[in-house]
Amino acid sequence: MQRSRNRSKPSSDDDTNMSAPRKKRARRDQDSEILCDEPSTSQHSSSTSQRNASSRSASLLYEPTLPSGGFDRCGKVISMRLTNFMCHSNFFLSFGPNINFLVGSNGSGKSAVITALALGLTSNARATNRASTIQKLIRNGETSASIEITLSNMGSCRFKPDIYGPHITVVRHIRQSSSTYDIKDAHGKSVSKKLDEIRRMLLRFGIYAENPIFLLNQDAAREFLKTLEPSSNYRLVMKATQLDNCALSLAECHKQRCTFNKELENQELKRNHLKTQLEVEEEKLTALQNKEDFKIKLTEAKATLAWKSVTRFQEELAKFEKSLSLIQAKKTVLDKNTSNKESTQTAFSQQLSELEATKNRIMDAYKAQEAKVRSSRQIVEEKALEAMRLKDQIKNSEQRIKEEEHSLQACQKYVENYHADYTKVNQLKEDHANTLTTLKTEMRKNDELLTKVRDEQLEIKEQISALKEHVEELRNEHNKLQGTKQTFQLEIKSLTRNQTNKLSVYGEQAMHVVNKLRVQYSGPNKCYMPRGPVGQYITVPNPKYRELVENELRSCLNGYIVNSDKDLQSLRVLLHQIYPGGNIPPIYKTPFSDRAYNISKHKVRTTANTTVLIDEICCEDPVVMNYLIDMFRIETVLVTESKATAEFLTSESENVPPNLCRVVVPNLGLEYTPSPNYGVYSKRSIPARYIQVDVHDRIRQLQNDLRSLQEREAPLEANYEQARQKLERAISDIQMKKSIIERYYKENEKAMQKIIDIENYEYQELPEYDRLKTSLADSTEKIQSVQKEREELQKKLMEVQKKITKAVTSQSDEAKILTQITDQVTAVEEESSNLESKIRSLDLHFEENSRNLKKTLELEREFISKQKAMECDLLKAREEAEKLGDFISTNQTEEQIRDEIGSYKSRIKQLEKSTYSIEQVENDVAELRTKLSVQEKEFRIIESVVKKLRMAYHERAQLFQKSRHHYFTMVQFQFEVALGLRNFRVSFNSNYRDKIWDINVYPPSGNETSNTRSLSGGERSFTTVSLLKGLWSTSEHPFYFLDEYDVFTDEVNRKFITQILINEGMDHKKRQYCFLTPQDTEVEASNFIRVHKLEPPER
Repeated sequence: MQRSRNRSKPSSDDDTNMSAPRKKRARRDQDSEILCDEPSTSQHSSSTSQRNASSRSASLLYEPTLPSGGFDRCGKVISMRLTNFMCHSNFFLSFGPNINFLVGSNGSGKSAVITALALGLTSNARATNRASTIQKLIRNGETSASIEITLSNMGSCRFKPDIYGPHITVVRHIRQSSSTYDIKDAHGKSVSKKLDEIRRMLLRFGIYAENPIFLLNQDAAREFLKTLEPSSNYRLVMKATQLDNCALSLAECHKQRCTFNKELENQELKRNHLKTQLEVEEEKLTALQNKEDFKIKLTEAKATLAWKSVTRFQEELAKFEKSLSLIQAKKTVLDKNTSNKESTQTAFSQQLSELEATKNRIMDAYKAQEAKVRSSRQIVEEKALEAMRLKDQIKNSEQRIKEEEHSLQACQKYVENYHADYTKVNQLKEDHANTLTTLKTEMRKNDELLTKVRDEQLEIKEQISALKEHVEELRNEHNKLQGTKQTFQLEIKSLTRNQTNKLSVYGEQAMHVVNKLRVQYSGPNKCYMPRGPVGQYITVPNPKYRELVENELRSCLNGYIVNSDKDLQSLRVLLHQIYPGGNIPPIYKTPFSDRAYNISKHKVRTTANTTVLIDEICCEDPVVMNYLIDMFRIETVLVTESKATAEFLTSESENVPPNLCRVVVPNLGLEYTPSPNYGVYSKRSIPARYIQVDVHDRIRQLQNDLRSLQEREAPLEANYEQARQKLERAISDIQMKKSIIERYYKENEKAMQKIIDIENYEYQELPEYDRLKTSLADSTEKIQSVQKEREELQKKLMEVQKKITKAVTSQSDEAKILTQITDQVTAVEEESSNLESKIRSLDLHFEENSRNLKKTLELEREFISKQKAMECDLLKAREEAEKLGDFISTNQTEEQIRDEIGSYKSRIKQLEKSTYSIEQVENDVAELRTKLSVQEKEFRIIESVVKKLRMAYHERAQLFQKSRHHYFTMVQFQFEVALGLRNFRVSFNSNYRDKIWDINVYPPSGNETSNTRSLSGGERSFTTVSLLKGLWSTSEHPFYFLDEYDVFTDEVNRKFITQILINEGMDHKKRQYCFLTPQDTEVEASNFIRVHKLEPPER
């Protein structure tokens, strides 16, 4: 029967179910579907996890006790229990308070730990990248699951300690239709089932389960290691530092601010509309109240307009008369200029000659007087400088006298009090010196005792940590031993009762199931009887590959294969009847066939020193053989004893044989996946239990193991009791040492405060007595000398001031004479200029003056005729105005008065036609004023809110920008320091506007790169861990979980990165770290590091 080579390994949404084949498969593959109903199993852990055997009671023998040492911070994960979750049926794991390593091969359920932690702490299924809904994470074949997480509630920021106690357990029950929460206290009592209570607790502990740097799952770690894209980098830092929530809050604040601004604009429009309505109604009310006044004002406006016309005529007539007088004056000047030209010109020339002679005489007198003024000014300046120098000397003398007098008074005071102060200061110094000696001696003794007690305390603390670990190990070992004993005893009894039956190695229940199936499917339906247990149909001719085949097929050896859904449901009912407690074997559904597949085209080709796994397996049943081919692809697996051969066949793509899936090296426990997904994984080999196992040999082996366990039990109990008593004594000793240390600390603090006070005491400074006497005499002598010098300078200053007064008086007199001469020169020059202008005017403008005179006479006659006409118009306008009323003064223009008259006429006409009453209009005005007042209050309130929102928004925006810059700088610094451990260099390009953070990494090889894709796998992993280390420095969190941090690394880089992570944990002992890896690690467990090794669950 042919198969299409496009067939791939079945898969599904969970860890066990298999989806339908692709459309490109052959018809046989389109009809096949494999359904795996998983058993409920638990995992192995090197420290706390125990494996549940066949019975439910066995698991109760080693129920773990919650540890107390080291969990001194709220939010640390103490333990986790998973029931029917993903690949785990009953899994328990106890975490260490500091550094944890979870080691297990692919499929062992490591990633389920991180997924369960996120879901248990209120995250959703999509955020874990494991399933679209949480119901898809329920173990195949089960209808419900539960996640139980115990968190520390000790240290600062405890959450309701009086209610919950030292630790809190969060339980999430998952069902097909819903999921619920339950919060339990330290005694296991349910306290609340509300989701809000859990969120308040997480907020109190500072736990953010959806932040990727705190819980970096498998998919996120792989994607994160592939590329460091700038926009993703920016979003990662923002999310890691919780700045993304701040940005969302800031955007919401801006949105509210815009909403209030729009509301403010609407309120302002409403207010203005009310104001306009109020003004219209007020005008209407005023008009109704002043209806008769409008008629009076109309009459007054008409009179005002008539008198305004009179005034206008008067002003025009006045202007006309003024223009006429100017024309007549111009006529007189022009007549004079044209009739007396020659006589006038001769007289002007003679006057000009006389003025020139007068000017020359005055200029000679001006020069002589100017020389006298300069001489007087120079004398005044010289005497002023001399007086200024004398004043400065006198001022200096007075300053020196003040200084010497101050020194003299100080010396006199020191001399009077010298002897008493000197004795007092010396006595005080002696007392302080004695006190310092006594205090320092006491402190030295206390320090020696304190050092001794502290060393003893540290030694006891180290012993306590080791003792706690030892007691815990002994307790776990005892529980494990008891469970193993019971398992062995039950299995021995079962094998003894059924020694002749080969199916006894699968348990008595399996024999009952096979018998019932044979009865149920007897007759023509015999060919459709379910095959199982699968292991009974398989043999391995070559004994050295028996363990290899069993380890490869282990998940299905105790399972059953059915042909249809009906058979599956029937078998499941039968298994639940025979297997109490629900711990049933797995069931697989695949179409039955009477012949095995033809795999000649799809079988991998062997090479030297290799064999194909299918060739080492002998199976006569075609249904079982076809299932093994579909499920495990045994025709594509090569087996070799040579590591070099395996690496050659898988490391380079050109060396990979067609159809090769993987290469197994059983003697070394290694498994290789071929390029392009080249990888090396370690595999733990378990002794064969089902395939070709002799019942008698199995019984003897179990009896020997049971005797060995009984021999270990007695000394183990004695060691446990001894270790527990020793631990209690050590805890009592450390409390006593602590009280002694506190007493010594208080004594030293008091002594140190006294020493500081004495050393900082300021003593009175006393000069020498003889020096005081000498200074006193010198100061007196200097004062007398300076006083004589000052008196002589004052006499000289008085003489100089007298000379200055005399010189200033002389200078003033000479300056007055010079001013008079200057005025005379100016007057003569102006008169000469006027005469010259007149002479030029006579010559240049004679003809023009004649023409202008003629025009002026004609213009004079025209103006006189117009003047008479305007006087007639003025007389008529005055008569009309007097008829309308007396004169009314106004500043309005005629146009404004006409508009006012029109307005009065219009209002009077409207009022005569109007039907409004005054009372109605007054009510409308009062109502509008009330509305306007309310609107004004609302407007002021909204305006105040908008102003406060604007200020708050700007303050928060500035704080957000500063915080963002601070966090990015901190991450860059820590990232650069971490890369410097291997001489890497890095540069950054931050653009907050475009929301990008570009990282350029330069390895020490000198090949500069700006793209992490060009880095090797080890360099990329090291860069990623360094960046995570920088991100961890910005955010404080109780725990940090990191999955598959070494997925792309070789052995050297893996050790270096692991040591970096251990150092990070040692530097931050208040945090809890958990690192998940599929590789075997050489990290040694200690008081600070706990290593958990997980084995694949039974499927």
